[in-house]
Amino acid sequence: MAVREVVLIGDTRLRQVALAVDPTRHDWRQDAMDLADTLADLKARLGFGRGLASPQIGSPWRLIAFDCRLGTFVAVNPRITWRSDETFSVLDDCFSIPGRKVPVTRSKAVAFECLDIDGDVHVFKRLEPDLAELVQHEVDHLDGILMTDRAAQQHGSTATGVDSRMGAT
Repeated sequence: MAVREVVLIGDTRLRQVALAVDPTRHDWRQDAMDLADTLADLKARLGFGRGLASPQIGSPWRLIAFDCRLGTFVAVNPRITWRSDETFSVLDDCFSIPGRKVPVTRSKAVAFECLDIDGDVHVFKRLEPDLAELVQHEVDHLDGILMTDRAAQQHGSTATGVDSRMGAT
């Protein structure tokens, strides 16, 4: 089991746009395994964790590890293919910004597709709000966008968050 340290806010690797994976090559596979192992470790130690994007372990590839109702797998080259016009607000949290929650507006439903590590295509047509929010958060990481960026854009502020003891509204 290769568990890596989670990269924290301020590290420039979180701001890089992740590189597309060439599924015929093998240079990304160890990072995919480490990503899954790291998410499993976080979930075991902390009791929570549904997703983790590769930049959060310092990997340059377009990979997301999921352990949620979508399944337990690594999404390769995930992309959102549709977003609902209807939105909702959520208090977002992130392993790379520990102890903080920020209000973010997300699309209420999304569709996305990806490959798995074996090269099989997975298409998720219309995710419910909790999974839609998760996928949007993780794909944002692959594009170098953090939840604090979304909060600042949407709320016209440079604040980095609210106290994590606040409940969702």
